[in-house]
Amino acid sequence: MAVAHAQKERFSFRLLCHLTVGAAAAGVDSGVTGPDGLPLAEPSPPRPPPDKEPPSPSQALIPPGARPPLESTPALHPVKLYVYDLSKGMARRLSPLMLGKQLDGIWHTSIIVHKDEFFYGSGGISSCAPGGTLLGPPDSVVDLGSTEVTEEIFLEYLSSLGESMFRYRGESYNLFEHNCNTFSNEVAQFLTGRKIPSYITDLPSEVLSTPFGQALRPLLDSIQIQPPGGNTFRRHNGQS
Repeated sequence: MAVAHAQKERFSFRLLCHLTVGAAAAGVDSGVTGPDGLPLAEPSPPRPPPDKEPPSPSQALIPPGARPPLESTPALHPVKLYVYDLSKGMARRLSPLMLGKQLDGIWHTSIIVHKDEFFYGSGGISSCAPGGTLLGPPDSVVDLGSTEVTEEIFLEYLSSLGESMFRYRGESYNLFEHNCNTFSNEVAQFLTGRKIPSYITDLPSEVLSTPFGQALRPLLDSIQIQPPGGNTFRRHNGQS
């Protein structure tokens, strides 16, 4: 009889605990205490599954089914180097006889960016449509990569060059030391961080390293090259 009474008390206590836990999970304060007189502890609220984390504030604003906005990236503009042989093949044929070494060409170069061709000559910085000078199409094209420099910033940069290193009237032009290839190399590094090929920039030293080149230097220094067909670049609020 005593055993049955004890079992009944234990069953009642377990039932009471079960009801208390259920009430706590439902947000109801049962007011039930344990055997020691202390209130029974309420269970912790259930945690969301790992794959159901609360959305971030930015995600919460995206309508269901809509794609999140893509982060804007600067536009890239291709940069190319046009290479012209001013000798039209004669340097390749005659340089071994005249200089004692092989030269593949007498190079003129220009930079193609923002759908225009830019070059430097005795008339200063000029521009035209790609291949728009009387030199015609280039003999070769070198891909220099791409640039994030916008057209507006680039034209401002050219304007600053025209007032300093590559002045408008071309008085700083020198066939050996400050020519179209000097300009192309400078602009290429500004746009892409890359130099133009060394076989182009090394051409003056190749010529002057020969006795024939040294003998002709006074005459060659007086030569100024300005490919016809371009527009002289003078930009402050516009380009002409």
